[in-house]
Amino acid sequence: MAGRIPDQFIDELLARTDLTDVVASRISLKKTGQNYSALCPFHNEKSPSFSLNPNKQFYYCFGCGAGGNAISFVMEYDHLDFVDAIETLAKDAGMEVPREQGAPDRYEQNAELLKRLSESSQFYQQQLTQHPDKKKATDYLSKDRGLSGQIAKVFGLGYAPPGWDNLLRAVGTRAESQEQLLLGGMLIEKKDQQGQYYDRFRDRIIFPIRDSRGRVIAFGGRAFGDEKPKYLNSPETPVFQKSQELYGLFEAKQNTPILDQILVVEGYMDVIVLAQHGITNAVATLGTSVNSQHIRKLFKLVSKVVLCFDGDKAGRAAAIRGLEASLPVMQDEKQIRFLFLPDGEDPDSLVRKEGKEAFNHRLEDASSLSHVLFEHARNQVTLGDEEGEAQFARNAMEMIQQIPNELTFRSVLIRQLSEQSGIDKETLSNTVFKTRRPAPSTSADSYPTPQAPHNNDEHPNLSHYADEPPVGEYDDYQSSAELPSASTYQHATSSIKKPFVKKPFSGKNGKFYKDEPAPLPPAAPSIGRIKQASLCLLLHPHIAQKIDLPDPIVNQANEDLQVFCKLWRYFAKHPNKNTGHFLGESTDSATIAAVYALLNHKDAATKQKIDNAHQEVLDMISMMEKNLGLNSSIARLKSKGNESIKDTSSKQELRNLMDLIRQKKH
Repeated sequence: MAGRIPDQFIDELLARTDLTDVVASRISLKKTGQNYSALCPFHNEKSPSFSLNPNKQFYYCFGCGAGGNAISFVMEYDHLDFVDAIETLAKDAGMEVPREQGAPDRYEQNAELLKRLSESSQFYQQQLTQHPDKKKATDYLSKDRGLSGQIAKVFGLGYAPPGWDNLLRAVGTRAESQEQLLLGGMLIEKKDQQGQYYDRFRDRIIFPIRDSRGRVIAFGGRAFGDEKPKYLNSPETPVFQKSQELYGLFEAKQNTPILDQILVVEGYMDVIVLAQHGITNAVATLGTSVNSQHIRKLFKLVSKVVLCFDGDKAGRAAAIRGLEASLPVMQDEKQIRFLFLPDGEDPDSLVRKEGKEAFNHRLEDASSLSHVLFEHARNQVTLGDEEGEAQFARNAMEMIQQIPNELTFRSVLIRQLSEQSGIDKETLSNTVFKTRRPAPSTSADSYPTPQAPHNNDEHPNLSHYADEPPVGEYDDYQSSAELPSASTYQHATSSIKKPFVKKPFSGKNGKFYKDEPAPLPPAAPSIGRIKQASLCLLLHPHIAQKIDLPDPIVNQANEDLQVFCKLWRYFAKHPNKNTGHFLGESTDSATIAAVYALLNHKDAATKQKIDNAHQEVLDMISMMEKNLGLNSSIARLKSKGNESIKDTSSKQELRNLMDLIRQKKH
């Protein structure tokens, strides 16, 4: 159904959902007093820091700061968006998700098209095990490419047998179905024969392309020999835009126990072979360079993205396009790294040759964004004197200026550039440099494959085949193998022991120092009384019912106080709701960030245990009232001037004011 999900339904769903059951069905919980504890599923740890309060229906990790309600847990653990998480919980609760009146999204508009694409995928998978010529396909997969039947099932690999109308006869039995298959790019209309179609994919290994929810939206096909085109993808359709999708993202979300980083590679087979070797967090672009939409999409799921390229000249050029695509969408606390492979190797060949552990070591040593940025800026300089250093600074700042102004990361890069170039930070920040245009999303293969001549009008015109980039190849399929469980796979970066930081350039020769461990961050400073009071509300929301907030305080512009007021208003209005509800319903990103920062502070553990939270908040309000009165008195007495402070009442007010100031100092 179309439209947004009503708020009342979300409230009812949370009321009927037991967070303990939701979490216990996914991780192992241990009863500790009134709460439950566990090893946090969102970061690697050896001792439990994950706490679940069944009374408040709220979870929080004192190690990584993850927290929220049943919806946020399902979103984070199952790697789903908000709507998908609602639908998952509703299904478990036996509830149907209602929708308010509104315009349907592109998937709802094309439900029949998605159904035909799903049927097409099933048809291709059946052909891989049932067609008389299946041995050709299974031998290629197993003997030539070395893939197992298990991994073939995970990725839904199939076989399009020779012939012009196999899919047409199997799925397009009705005129309406044929129209949907044509719309989905599965059929091609014959030249000069309107209403007559033939299959797009013939005599190829088939790779279903799924969206992040697991729906089949397109296909890729690989020829067995040197036929042209060697690689063929679906055209863009109402449900498939290749510049927005990533192959293997759904499988990575399903099969990676802790998905905290994603590796972006260039081919389907790279993704599949890495997964077979236990590195399940790889995805591939679909015939385009990595673009900003890809990075933005991945940053919603993970905090670290590693872009993998060949070590040759073409790979370096692709890395620069990835760099330029990343800069405008960078976020603090997110990382982009670059993994350059040896010449002549791709992830498929390298992981076969070296194995999982060695490949993970390469991931550990991937270059940081700053490393690649400064290296690229210096590689464009030909002079080794002052003029060359100035050109290096200009090259670097042109790229740094693409990073959003408010990011701390941008300031860090400017500081590093200042150290390397000898130009002070203020000069670098205030100088206007020309802005580079982000690299366009182009085909991974810039050289079109020549089309074979075709003069027979009775057969399809091969010009319908668009040139496609390399997507890898495919091996072994054992039809009797069972689908592996998620536990079969190990997280690709489980062997990483220490953070990786590269020192910047030495300034003269552009070389890097050896890697050093990152310095430990400073201890979190103690927070002020307003933030302490906000923590009390977050961890003890019921006290909001006992608190009255004077209008002069509510109307203050102080940012910390505004967060406190938002919390107070919410919990006073919704006495049965908790912090998880607040986080799930809030749309203000700044407020959400402030709340998570408070919950992640070292003082949160103490505030969770106190029994005088109500009084602490009242003390803060009293202090604010005194401060407001103090400021008002000071302003009034200043406006009178010294000559006016002669009457008894003004003198007494001045004495009281001085007493308040002394109390404040003590």
